[in-house]
Amino acid sequence: MSPVCDVVVIGSAMVEIVPAEMGRPLSRVEAMVPLPSGSAANFAGALAELGASVRLLTRVGDDELGQWLVAALEARGIGTEFVAPVSGQLTPVSFAWMDQDGAKTFFFYRFPGWCDPMGELTAEALDHAQVTAGRLFDFTEATVRNEPLRSAALAAARVAREAGRQVCYAVNYRPRAWRGQSTEQVVAVQRRACAAADIVLMNSDEAELVTGKRSTRDVMAAAPDLGAGIVVVTSGEDGAVVLACGRTHHVPARRVPVVYDIGAGDTFHAGFVAAHLAGMSPEGAARFASDAAALRISRDASQPGPDFAEVAALAEPPG
Repeated sequence: MSPVCDVVVIGSAMVEIVPAEMGRPLSRVEAMVPLPSGSAANFAGALAELGASVRLLTRVGDDELGQWLVAALEARGIGTEFVAPVSGQLTPVSFAWMDQDGAKTFFFYRFPGWCDPMGELTAEALDHAQVTAGRLFDFTEATVRNEPLRSAALAAARVAREAGRQVCYAVNYRPRAWRGQSTEQVVAVQRRACAAADIVLMNSDEAELVTGKRSTRDVMAAAPDLGAGIVVVTSGEDGAVVLACGRTHHVPARRVPVVYDIGAGDTFHAGFVAAHLAGMSPEGAARFASDAAALRISRDASQPGPDFAEVAALAEPPG
């Protein structure tokens, strides 16, 4: 069956509740506002802003909050045909407040058996037609932390590859979310996920964890052993390093004044996928992704993310 969209993303969606006024802790605010959130939802939203057609494969609670979340995802341009409510589960919620520099403090309310609908998704319950509906299938670390979702995500990646779809994995490691698992167990799972993908994105700390190497040269020398054809390692102000077809390329970071630095990683991830699907080389896609992230962090949190034309224009010399 031919793809019906550009990207299918599997992962969590939740409601994030934040103060209406930035810089004040939750205990001192008079009003709060809900936002659609979750790593997969944030990535999907950034991808939609870049013009890609994207479907989010996720589960929400069978409640009014879940209904609100689906509508909010649709308002961001995310296709919700593959979003389903789970009977007996509530929609997960997080509370967050930002200081004046944009740094967030999070409080998560997501409990297995009560308000963790994605925890009910098993490999057996996967709809293969949904998994293969995009030109590219995308999954992140949040889907492989625990069973049964881990097996479901890895099975979905396998199904997508067998159907001739490309697969992207973003390491996006959150140590505190892997409670009860040793570093060795975490690394083993991460390497399984990397081997299931054609494209792997990670930052320098994650690269050290996954490869066991410290220097950029040693990381890139070990990267082919991960099994992915394209490996991208980001290093903040030091830019990104791309390994593809046996060659390594360094992409310098775009220097911009930082206004709000939350969301840079999701935007880089979305920018790389959008550019890759547009036919850019791995090096060109990393340049595009870096510019997309630069535009994101140079804007206030209330402003939308960059679109494809804005990012492309950033690389054009002034005429």
